[in-house]
Amino acid sequence: MNTLTAPMPATRRQSIRHPRLRLYAREARAEILRAWRTPAFVVPTLAMPFGFYLLFGILLGHANPGMAVYTLATYGVLAALGPGLFGFGAGIAADRDAGILSLKRVSPLPAGAFLFARLAAALVFTLTVLLGLYALAVFGAGVVLPAGSWLKLLVVHLASVVPFCLLGLCIGLRIGGSAAMALTNILFFSLAVLGGLWMPLSIFPIWLQHVSVALPTYHLGALALQASGGGTSGGSVQHALVVAAFTAVCAAIAWRSWARAEV
Repeated sequence: MNTLTAPMPATRRQSIRHPRLRLYAREARAEILRAWRTPAFVVPTLAMPFGFYLLFGILLGHANPGMAVYTLATYGVLAALGPGLFGFGAGIAADRDAGILSLKRVSPLPAGAFLFARLAAALVFTLTVLLGLYALAVFGAGVVLPAGSWLKLLVVHLASVVPFCLLGLCIGLRIGGSAAMALTNILFFSLAVLGGLWMPLSIFPIWLQHVSVALPTYHLGALALQASGGGTSGGSVQHALVVAAFTAVCAAIAWRSWARAEV
């Protein structure tokens, strides 16, 4: 048979047909491994939600099953907040300072692969924390939810990663490494506390409660509480619209920042 007309092996044809997919997958794997080998990122990302749930959801809330459900819903949003803000905000700012982002932008690597890898790492770490939180809730706090509620709760928690990643991207593309780390820490604790993720908003002064309802963490926490059956019914469309608007604004700012970034 003429080698010029011989059919190409199926595996070879598939590898040529999907080179971009393989590139995206390899970049995501490299980013996940890099994040996993960075203690400054792994320890607070994994340990903080676990530690707070053990303290408030199990040790202090053992006599109140409702508290275990409440903290499960809100700390799941907290689990998405950390990887999104720190992975994109402080992480990308540090890459800019080190010249890594400049190298990636002049290389043949598509910009989408770099951003996809960061998002994949944030999702993997968030999912890892969520599975641990769900296990603690079931076996440590005795939380029992219908299968549909668990699924809706997981969807809300994983979807929470996207707006926080976009917010972090806005920070990472506009601010230097040291300042980005400081701002990321301030935003992390402010969004967590004022958004009602650590404690119910009812203990705050009235004026501070009005500030809280303007934050995306408040609305994501409300959606998670409704998904778990621990929140008040109604208002889900309003909460979702606020989160969608916040996400759209952050996406627009991040897109403009990426196009104009001097890296």
